Amino acid sequence: MSAPSFSPPETASPRLHICALLPEAETALSTLQCAVAAARAGSAKICAVHVGFDAEHSFISAEEQDIQQLRDLHEGGPKARTARVRAVFDAFVAAAPDAPPLVWRDDPGDIRVCVEMEANAAQLVVVGRPVHLDAADALHSALFDAQSLVLVAPRAASAQRTVGRHVVVGWKPGAAVEQAVETALPWLRRAERVTVLWTEKDGVEPYDVGARAFFAQLGIAAEFIRLRRDLRSVGAQLLDRAALLGGDCLLIGAYRHGALWQAVLGGVTRDVLAQAELPVFLMRAG
Repeated sequence: MSAPSFSPPETASPRLHICALLPEAETALSTLQCAVAAARAGSAKICAVHVGFDAEHSFISAEEQDIQQLRDLHEGGPKARTARVRAVFDAFVAAAPDAPPLVWRDDPGDIRVCVEMEANAAQLVVVGRPVHLDAADALHSALFDAQSLVLVAPRAASAQRTVGRHVVVGWKPGAAVEQAVETALPWLRRAERVTVLWTEKDGVEPYDVGARAFFAQLGIAAEFIRLRRDLRSVGAQLLDRAALLGGDCLLIGAYRHGALWQAVLGGVTRDVLAQAELPVFLMRAG
């Protein structure tokens, strides 16, 4: 099992605290790779935290107990799930001697409470694109409860993973994307290339007008490209163009409305999370 290369920053910069949430073994390797790759934005400490529901540490209803028992039949019990995640972590650390410091912590119980506590101490939360329930709960909590800058790792691992060399930004005017960009400045300032994608909306000033002024104010040089709408969703277009341009990550504002509303009626965040095969920075407006 190989790990992505890590090069220390060339100049001193504020130490970053990155929280890598590891709720499931299926995405643990990709999450760790993305956390290490993201650490190139500055001197960093990575805390790898296993979060997972455990009835012994939670108060749940009888109905929830039944659901968890059925889940244990398919995924194994809490101890078995934790052991699988820890095995991935140990193998990764053994294969990545040049990675920044990685600290393991097991934090079972109520996932919302655990994620909120861990995220509050971090500048970036990394979590895999969910496969199972615990991962979906962890991602939801990072976005909605902790309101952190979140980096969603793709499910597939890649030993050559980079994050932040070429940042592609999906721009739609609003507090969410502005706050995401401002919070992601450690990565944008060190990026070799920043590309901003935007779409037109009839009767509205072109989105790139405000975007150009915003990035200029931040001192970030960027290229601005208009996406011509087609029959695909905006989320699918963003992902396809980011890949075509060679971007190694996408940055968007997340969920202008609630996750349930977008799950029913659709939305860019939902479509991106459903299909992303590259790391995605997300943040909701606080």
